[in-house]
Amino acid sequence: MIQGFETREITDIPIRAFVKSADGTIHKKVKTVDQYENTEWPSFKDFSLPIAVFGVLRGTGDLIKHCMAKPQVFFYFDHAYRFGKRHGSGLLNEKIYRITRNDFSLTYIDKLEKDDYDRIEKYKKHIDIKPWKKEGKYILVLPPSEHAKKFYGCPDWEEDTIIQIKSATKREIVVRQKNSTDSLEKQLEEAFACVSFNTTACIDALLNGVPSFVDGISCGLPVSKTNLLEIEQPHYAEDRQKWIDSLLANQFTMSEIENGVAYKKVSAWRFA
Repeated sequence: MIQGFETREITDIPIRAFVKSADGTIHKKVKTVDQYENTEWPSFKDFSLPIAVFGVLRGTGDLIKHCMAKPQVFFYFDHAYRFGKRHGSGLLNEKIYRITRNDFSLTYIDKLEKDDYDRIEKYKKHIDIKPWKKEGKYILVLPPSEHAKKFYGCPDWEEDTIIQIKSATKREIVVRQKNSTDSLEKQLEEAFACVSFNTTACIDALLNGVPSFVDGISCGLPVSKTNLLEIEQPHYAEDRQKWIDSLLANQFTMSEIENGVAYKKVSAWRFA
């Protein structure tokens, strides 16, 4: 049994489907609140059951922090690693979401079974892993969103990161803000390395052959470095195919959430 929490309709849909597939309980919201306010769930009593939430806004972040402190199992939903188009219908004309157990992204390479490979075959022809680029003009920096800075306690991430990079290289630093409308693919063309916190945009860099530096909570962790003092010695990982397959196997279409495939997969994670 699990318990899910409503916050706003567009994210309630996958949460309801996931909880229903696990024969769980849904805690209905009193109303939709501003992203930095806390939702009220009158039926919620305690943390005796694992929880399922979407994102860290509208009070879900506090639920997650409680689970992490206990510890208690939580299932975390967010936008897909690839092809999800946020809340729209993506590549498969179906909404796609990533789901993790007791974490915010998959930070290791999952050992996949035949069923996993069969399930991700639908994505494979759309994945192009380009050769590593070992030349480049600048370091591309991708700061986290304001709500991510607040939740993870890193309000000065951009400033601190730039200071560290400047201490280790004389290359130009280009900062791409979260709301930028410039082409990321274009900016990656002349990048020597990409530095980010938790954004899935690191996947774009890594697939385009640009080495990555990330935080320990990033989905890019298995094929990236974390020490910015090594910015001139990036990691050119050899296992990008295994890594992207692992991420694809841990994102799910709405059909896979509704029919229980998603719950079966993430509830069996070896890291509880």
